[in-house]
Amino acid sequence: MKRIRVNILIIISILIFIGGKELKAQRSFGSRIFTGGNLGLQFGSVTLVDVSPMIGYRLTEDIDIGISLTYKYYNYKDYYAYTDPQTKQSQYFDLKTNILGGGVFGRYHFTENLFAHVEVEYLDFKIDTYTVYNNGLEKGKENIGITSLFIGGGYKQEIGSNSFFTLMILYNLNESNNSPYTNPIIRAGFGIGL
Repeated sequence: MKRIRVNILIIISILIFIGGKELKAQRSFGSRIFTGGNLGLQFGSVTLVDVSPMIGYRLTEDIDIGISLTYKYYNYKDYYAYTDPQTKQSQYFDLKTNILGGGVFGRYHFTENLFAHVEVEYLDFKIDTYTVYNNGLEKGKENIGITSLFIGGGYKQEIGSNSFFTLMILYNLNESNNSPYTNPIIRAGFGIGL
């Protein structure tokens, strides 16, 4: 947990110090806030439903910071396979889980449309485990926590005067076997200024 806090502080500090332009005086606090998020769907042998709302704040003309929440439903069909040594019959089990988490992010805008993105995210989920014994299978549960550190860049396209669409390519510097992401991560999202 201490490592996560240190990473978050480093990211925020870097973003604050590299920002060049201050916000124009006429922009009120409320006009600097934006909301949005990501929605994702995947179907097939792997089913994924992703709902990730976020809220952000424009520190300067070049720097955004924000927080996000994440909910993912994940189902990998026939993930586990077991063949009974006596009957030679196979059984298949799905890997199903509900993933909850959140994170903090920062963006540095090089131009009106191009930006660098850095994000720390923590996800928590439980999975079923299966242990093979001489006379069968024993089902259990395992709680897994994953911290991801994403870096990358993106493109922002204004849609009207107060909303935008983003497309990002990110790389998880902390990828592991339990991570629900594989590098590179392509993320599309939207935002609405308040």
